[in-house]
Amino acid sequence: MQPPSAQAQVEDQLVAYVEGLESKLSGWRAIHLQLSQLEPHNRRHFKLHMAASAFGNLLPRFKSELFQLGHGDIFYFWHGDCAAEVQQVVLGLCCLFSDDPLLKADGDATDLADGPDFDAVRAGAAIQPRFCSWFELECEYATLCLRVQQSVAQARGTAAGLSVGLRRPLDPAQLARIETQLAAMSLSGLIRRQPICAVLPGAAPRALFTEVHIAIRKLAEVLDVDLTADLWLFQRLGESLDRRLMSSLAHGVRDAVGPISINLRLATVLSPEFLKFDDAYRKHHSGSVVIELQLIDIFAELGGFLFIREFLRDRGYLVCIDGLHYLHLPLIDRKRLGADLVKIIWSPDLLDAVNGDQLAGFKAATKRTGIDRVILCRCDTAEAVSWGQAVGIRLFQGHYIDSRLRAARPLALASARSALRNATSQCSDP
Repeated sequence: MQPPSAQAQVEDQLVAYVEGLESKLSGWRAIHLQLSQLEPHNRRHFKLHMAASAFGNLLPRFKSELFQLGHGDIFYFWHGDCAAEVQQVVLGLCCLFSDDPLLKADGDATDLADGPDFDAVRAGAAIQPRFCSWFELECEYATLCLRVQQSVAQARGTAAGLSVGLRRPLDPAQLARIETQLAAMSLSGLIRRQPICAVLPGAAPRALFTEVHIAIRKLAEVLDVDLTADLWLFQRLGESLDRRLMSSLAHGVRDAVGPISINLRLATVLSPEFLKFDDAYRKHHSGSVVIELQLIDIFAELGGFLFIREFLRDRGYLVCIDGLHYLHLPLIDRKRLGADLVKIIWSPDLLDAVNGDQLAGFKAATKRTGIDRVILCRCDTAEAVSWGQAVGIRLFQGHYIDSRLRAARPLALASARSALRNATSQCSDP
């Protein structure tokens, strides 16, 4: 008999957990985020992972539990008084998915700029119930049980239509072994670099700095493990990888060429590994390093972000807010958050989603944020760059930019050789 998949275990654990609450309902509350009902572009793995990660800071602080099913739905349970913290996370997720019809009522977008009434949020009135439902278990336990039953059945139906992955899913025992392996292995073959470039119409890309990161897909191949099978174990692994990356960069900082950016979790910035990197970099370089922090992490721990932002600024680092959807730009005040840059994720959906009056509004938001402060990333086609330039963006990152840089290098080298020959011939003339 085949062992149950990691996802089937989550479903069974959710059902068992809800059944176990039946005898102690007083003080327990729950929310159900129906992420399976989002549009396909909002159900991409990285967005579902970001949604679950948003609750990461609540789990150790409160008596609570989170389950995310295979089709994306999230059930979060808590006991006691942490409604305000839960509300803050839900509002952050509303921003993350703010372009989705699931968050719209009668054709109008939910007004998130002023923020909903928190009492109404608890009652499920201010945020569309199709997106998020709130439950007081003492009086709504039967309704919650029905909702769990329906969501689990839907998740299992979705899983039945998917091919089974060949790699072993990550489990706690494997995570412990992997962390031991990482401590001993070199990451040099897994570290990737991708430039962020200024691209003006008609001009070749000019690299400003280079993002350094670990290739997760390559690491999964090396270990033969599905590293993202369990979101919370992957979050823990990500923190370990952050620290290993910082250690690796600290050892090679003497030979580093040009400015760099590093995408980190908030907690990593205060780790001993980061402080060692900081000390080593200061000894050999005078330029600024860009630290990229995820928007969803900032929403989940705003107080922690404000502290870390000052910590970084005092040491001369630049701060970039990463992971923005295009609808976030008009809502995010870069200057008020004290960030130097923001990074928007390109998607082909932008071609249809932003046009007419919306295009003018986005241009205004870009100008207000700063035309040299907005990076459009994941630009894998020429149309991504053309769209970005049309709305006033000048900074780009992606495989298309990489290809243009590679194409420009032989021309630049040929030009330099020609200049050298001309200078040599002039020096040899009598």
